[in-house]
Amino acid sequence: MDGTAQKRFGISAAVLKWIAVVTMVTDHFAVAVYRWIPGCDYNVYFILRKIGRLAFPIYCFLLVEGFFHTRNVAKYLRNCFLFALISEIPFNMAVFGALFYPKGQNVYFTLCIGLCALILLDKIKLRREFGYMLLRLLIIAGMAYAGERLEVDYHWKGVLFIIMFYYVRNMQEWIRNVAGICAFAYELTAPLAFVPIHFYNGARGRQMKYFFYAVYPLHLLVFGLIRFVLTGKL
Repeated sequence: MDGTAQKRFGISAAVLKWIAVVTMVTDHFAVAVYRWIPGCDYNVYFILRKIGRLAFPIYCFLLVEGFFHTRNVAKYLRNCFLFALISEIPFNMAVFGALFYPKGQNVYFTLCIGLCALILLDKIKLRREFGYMLLRLLIIAGMAYAGERLEVDYHWKGVLFIIMFYYVRNMQEWIRNVAGICAFAYELTAPLAFVPIHFYNGARGRQMKYFFYAVYPLHLLVFGLIRFVLTGKL
């Protein structure tokens, strides 16, 4: 079964989003709040961070699915970029303990760069001439460089993960999962994300569109404020 076919049983995109949200919030709680609590247990901190490693592979997968299913990819990119801007100060507060921190940008910027890569690559996907093959490589390398240069979350690897999901989407499911597991193997628990991804049934499920956008800056803002109370520094 390829990546676009629907299974009769399984979990929807909405359920995958909830899994990504819960694991992401767990990770950010560890970074922004738990580690600053006096007497925090490093083992607990380590477990919370490893739970959080499941989130990004799911978000990459869902971004690619969204790219193929959206009716307006320009609006999709616009929304990602808008929430990237909205999220930057809350991200800085929660992760770096500062209002402004130019050496690290939030994951929405990673998703924006990845989405730009998909838009460009999709325009020339049917061209097999050598020049277009070279152009594909230049697009991929350029977008990965942009991710590294701008120091977005997950850097160049994050952009390449999104592009990988684009290219393996229509392959047999086991190939897609193996490719993903190998790509994320550098993180101890990230490959576990491919368990719920495996059970994705191609259905949208009950969507709460702007909640899933807004939960990112909102929880970071709350955690950033709690970090300020705990540390007295911002």
